[in-house]
Amino acid sequence: MSERMKNAMALAEQCWKKANDVEPEFVEEYLRLAEEYLGTKPAVQGDEFRAHCAANGLRRPLTLHPNVWVSGVKALRSIGWITPIKKVEPSKSHNHMPSVTLWRSEIYYDNFKGRNEAA
Repeated sequence: MSERMKNAMALAEQCWKKANDVEPEFVEEYLRLAEEYLGTKPAVQGDEFRAHCAANGLRRPLTLHPNVWVSGVKALRSIGWITPIKKVEPSKSHNHMPSVTLWRSEIYYDNFKGRNEAA
């Protein structure tokens, strides 16, 4: 497990205490998929995370009540993996929200900075 993931798991424990007690494998896999996705794009819309998780077979287990599973995006922001840029229209037409946040991927920029420093 990378140092970033170790730090993220420790912070996620604070954000998702109840969720981590019930479904620790789900929390860890969500973070793994988020780290993977955020490493590939400089900016992502808030509704992209759920689609990426679903495309990789990860869905919120029934044992995790929606009131227990605090928004993954909120947690990603709290652990410093994303920062808000602006509000945009959702990418999915069925999304009930009139706007979603476009997020800057701090992982992408950390990776980019690391590649440039190595050169």
